[in-house]
Amino acid sequence: MKLDDLKEGEGSLQNFESNYKKDVRDFALWKASKENEPFWESPFGKGRPGWHIECSVMSNSIFGKSLDIHSGGIDLKFPHHENEIAQCEAHNLENWVNYFIHTGHLEIEGSKMSKSLKNFITIQELLKNYNWQTIRMYFLLQTYHSRMNFTSEGLEYANIKEKQLKNTIILLQSKTRDIDYMNNIKLNKIELELSLKINTTYQKIDEELSDNFKTLQALNIYFELLSEINT
Repeated sequence: MKLDDLKEGEGSLQNFESNYKKDVRDFALWKASKENEPFWESPFGKGRPGWHIECSVMSNSIFGKSLDIHSGGIDLKFPHHENEIAQCEAHNLENWVNYFIHTGHLEIEGSKMSKSLKNFITIQELLKNYNWQTIRMYFLLQTYHSRMNFTSEGLEYANIKEKQLKNTIILLQSKTRDIDYMNNIKLNKIELELSLKINTTYQKIDEELSDNFKTLQALNIYFELLSEINT
């Protein structure tokens, strides 16, 4: 991010001397305790660790000096993850994380999913009306880093796609049940074309998943293949 974008919301420049903030980009390592808050004694007075240092310390304590993959919501990209990087790399003097994966926010029928708004659905509730394969299909039909609007219409669509997948598998099993694969089988022209299509589909799906886990695009390619198999 550009330096001008790294303005932390804690404290203000107008009053930076009283809250020890010397620059808009400074973030808190230690928070002075307010009345009735838990605290620890420190050379800086009674207080507690700031949010960013708290997570950095736990990560280093449990996982060591480096992580391969670090995930979180898109809202944590800044300031939380930016500040975690600054702390851990300053402390360890080495690269801290190889890959960050930031997921988009989940909304219910167009409104932000939130416990405080009592606007959320539990997995147990979902499983009363849909099987786990449909729920999994629904999430795979999204782009993980984009905002996801969870709707009943979307679940119904995922249910249709999941049944389409199952029906094609059942069809293939019935058509190939009596084939002896150990013997050499001569393929006709249509079967050869389909065989080439399958190989091409494998390659295209691999390309999409290798490009930032594009599960939606990969599934679209896969369902094109299912249509040809059915034909």
